[in-house]
Amino acid sequence: MSLTAKKKVQAFFESDAFKNKEVYEEFLHKDLKIYWHSSTGYNVYDFNSYWELIESASLSYESLRYDVSHILSEKDEVAVRYTLYSRTIENPNEEVPIGYFISIWKMENGKLAECHQTSHPAI
Repeated sequence: MSLTAKKKVQAFFESDAFKNKEVYEEFLHKDLKIYWHSSTGYNVYDFNSYWELIESASLSYESLRYDVSHILSEKDEVAVRYTLYSRTIENPNEEVPIGYFISIWKMENGKLAECHQTSHPAI
């Protein structure tokens, strides 16, 4: 039984996809495109460059946690509002918010294939 788009996105944020490349590959389409407006500008990532971003972030943080506050869906599109929390290597006992995000994901062939995202730092 396949998951609905909403349940798939929810499972993605609750998974180890941001730590484990095999899990990442289970959720994300090989033709992935992420269009990201952030405080540092506009970036476009594909399947490989997004994984490279995740890998480089993992070097700076002891852990990352995604706290989803809103998730809405219509057919194969899902909007998610979440806060990204981290524990730094320098201070692993304190979890702090590092950013606020709104993402709109589009599903294709049962995988997350496209994301339009905006974010700003929590500071």
